[in-house]
Amino acid sequence: MIVVSNSTILIGLARINKLDLLTKLFSKVYIPNAVFNELTHVEKAGASEIRKASYLIHQSPQDTKEVSLLLGNLDRGEAEVLALSKELHADLVLLDEEKARKVAVLAGFEVMGLMGVLLTAKRKGLFKNIRPLIEDLKRKKFRVAEAIVIDILKSAGE
Repeated sequence: MIVVSNSTILIGLARINKLDLLTKLFSKVYIPNAVFNELTHVEKAGASEIRKASYLIHQSPQDTKEVSLLLGNLDRGEAEVLALSKELHADLVLLDEEKARKVAVLAGFEVMGLMGVLLTAKRKGLFKNIRPLIEDLKRKKFRVAEAIVIDILKSAGE
């Protein structure tokens, strides 16, 4: 399965010390160089882990015109995520930002956010409960719409 991720998913997982969850779910995850640089150019949460994570494959999309077109509506990281996803024929795109998610869905991609990643992990038996992880994210100032939390916890049976 080819998976491409934007920064928000990685930031959230790093804040709760669950970045390695990605390798347990997907083996490897592609991130464009713009996302890698955004996450590692300063010492943000998880920067060191992201630099060392061999399962995070960073590469730039080749189609710079596609990136330029997408920059009209999205930030650089999101634009590169979608361009790289197109080039790699990604099976799944990890995005949380609403505008980028809409563009990805319109482009025909399957999209999952951080809450979906946590739910998938629970369904695969990696966690008994995801409520404590979501509460930890909130304590660490990771913003998640309450309606999404309610829906995910309902789907998780919690």
